[in-house]
Amino acid sequence: MRGVFMMVAAGAAALAAVPVSADEWSDQVQSLIEAAAETYLKNGYHYGGYSHEGSLKDGGSEQLTIRIGAGMETQLIGACDTDCSDFDLTLYDSSGRQVASDLELDDFPIVSISPRKDGVYTIMVQMIDCETDPCRYAIQQFVK
Repeated sequence: MRGVFMMVAAGAAALAAVPVSADEWSDQVQSLIEAAAETYLKNGYHYGGYSHEGSLKDGGSEQLTIRIGAGMETQLIGACDTDCSDFDLTLYDSSGRQVASDLELDDFPIVSISPRKDGVYTIMVQMIDCETDPCRYAIQQFVK
């Protein structure tokens, strides 16, 4: 299933316009998330309660907090602007144990989890390669 979403991401990235103002960076990452959403929605997912947009410099990172409910298949997808070529997500449970990650050399990470109990998780966001600082990114949760 990841292959389907990667094809969507690649197609959306190819269609992304070069921004001409600061707001266009946000529009760009949101367009990538929306393009991926079409595939997720067709495959029985719906929007989860978590969405985040931010920006990081090359090599930068930040931690975000998310609550994930038990028994739901959760997909966290990320997208970054065209100045970004490598963007990673790692998910940690409340005890600090890594439970999922996407550290591939790409700019569209997907992290999956189906927890057995409700919990608070930490998302480690890493901007591995950003050509022009800062790079804008977005993360969206999908569940089914």
